Amino acid sequence: MKRIEAFVDSVYLNVEGDKQEIHELKAEMKNHLYESVHELKAEGKTEQQAITIAIKRFGEEKEMRAVIGQLFEIQKIFAKRVLYIAIVCLILTISIGGFLWKIDDSTAQGISETSTLISKELENKDVMSLDMKRKIEALVEDTNYISEVTIYNSKGIRSVGQNFVEYHWKSQKPDFRYQRTVWAPKWLGVDFSTSGNGNEQWFVLIESRSFDQLQVIVIFMGGAIYWTLFTIWAIINAYHQKRLRIRWISIFVVLNVLGYLIYYFTGIRSLSSKEHEDLY
Repeated sequence: MKRIEAFVDSVYLNVEGDKQEIHELKAEMKNHLYESVHELKAEGKTEQQAITIAIKRFGEEKEMRAVIGQLFEIQKIFAKRVLYIAIVCLILTISIGGFLWKIDDSTAQGISETSTLISKELENKDVMSLDMKRKIEALVEDTNYISEVTIYNSKGIRSVGQNFVEYHWKSQKPDFRYQRTVWAPKWLGVDFSTSGNGNEQWFVLIESRSFDQLQVIVIFMGGAIYWTLFTIWAIINAYHQKRLRIRWISIFVVLNVLGYLIYYFTGIRSLSSKEHEDLY
């Protein structure tokens, strides 16, 4: 049966992959060929004839080597692509999330500055003049994120408690309101937020575009895709290394990268312990 062992060894010659997996596949191929030889011998063939026929039925050496080599290569490429897509998805999620956060942070600063300028225009004024209204409209137009400014006289809406001040503006008619259309596509998850600023004379409401909701969607969806793809890659690696267990799958799902690092260093420690035992 040395011909069968030599044939199997030649098929897996130069095939790169997990050594344990290759060893098991070689053993399985040998067993299949041995069974074929025994069946052919039972039909009246000599051992050499049976071996020749069994090998011929199984496939030519070059063809088998090509098929097995391609199989291992496909597995490697698939695993690499899953990992690369996961990394790209993580980078995009962090980049887009960070970009949206910067926009909202810049918007918050701009609203604070605009609110301060409006308050200066209203300072020590009991009535809003036409000129004041035009200046406030100009301040709004200088931004690309404020969609509405509403101003109330505090006398009719302000109530002062022991430790708080409240403005009951919803049921009152405003002294001034300026609205305009701001780019904010709902299908992207872009929304509007309202901030208020008041004193003894005036209460100012500013409505502005907000990317908070979109930021949450991007982080949640991007993070979920990355987490899933990395978990799949970790499971594929564990499977090819013959170390896939339910507990490792659970650790990958829950801890992700940290879980894989635990798996990786546990494997190195186990391998080192085994080599140490073999020496003694």
